Amino acid sequence: MPLTPHNLTTRRPVWLALSTMFLDADVALTRTARSQVLAESPFSLDELESILIDEVYPVCWANLNAPNGEREGFDPAWLQSMILGRGSSPVTVARLQELARLAIPDSTEWLATKAAVAGAREADGAACARRGGSIA
Repeated sequence: MPLTPHNLTTRRPVWLALSTMFLDADVALTRTARSQVLAESPFSLDELESILIDEVYPVCWANLNAPNGEREGFDPAWLQSMILGRGSSPVTVARLQELARLAIPDSTEWLATKAAVAGAREADGAACARRGGSIA
């Protein structure tokens, strides 16, 4: 996936935030922090869902069923390397993306995260309006 330095810089925190949905832990506990990072990103909710499905899910899904899965957080350098390098074959990645397209849109945690992102963005917009500014 060719990315410009700017795109890579804006995607890194999003990848890391979305990867917290795949920890071997109660991921609801990371929702507030994850949602704040996603709300501050330049990506729409649809774009965030595409990043989750096409970039993060194919790399992180296996952690959900690992006997000793990652509990604290994925190493950012490893995550970036795996997303950019696509550690699996193109056929495997395509199958994982198809599975993600079926599972992610109705995932309880993704729906809660999207609602939290939308809420944070609305709150930021309202606060900015009260100050007489505009939001970018």
